[in-house]
Amino acid sequence: MLPDARLLRVFHSVVSRLLSDGLTPELAAHNLSVTQYRALQYLAHAKQSDISGLATALATSVPAATKLVDRLQAADWVARHYSVIDRRQTIVTLTETGRSVINQLAGCEEAALVEILERLTAQEREQLAAGMQAFSAQAVKSSALQDLCLYCGEDHMANCPLDVLPPSL
Repeated sequence: MLPDARLLRVFHSVVSRLLSDGLTPELAAHNLSVTQYRALQYLAHAKQSDISGLATALATSVPAATKLVDRLQAADWVARHYSVIDRRQTIVTLTETGRSVINQLAGCEEAALVEILERLTAQEREQLAAGMQAFSAQAVKSSALQDLCLYCGEDHMANCPLDVLPPSL
């Protein structure tokens, strides 16, 4: 039996809410919004990005991403550099302060999910893992998701040694 779209929306909402709720106190302690955190996460993974790339990653406009980078730079979480290839292009990188914030927040999202996963039986966890792996494998066949890494869930890097689905949760 296939789940209907409503069940998928509910599942997405539940997971999103768990992740947000797990982060809320920590984000508040750092005076950091969810969008700012996502931008820092993206930069930690990508190592660097131009404003357009960051806007695309955050599904926002270039002007909104520029304002976001202004705020992150004012907090000393990111730095701007001119591209060595094209000086008209601005490259954004994490500062040591930004990297420290990301490191401090690491695990908050996972902790919220682990709490729920620990309530499941071993069989339920195995079924959930199998279902998520199958769904992810089919989803990346879509042209919009072909660059998604099936190990970490981020943009796939060409030299990624982990070009496979993880074996389990």
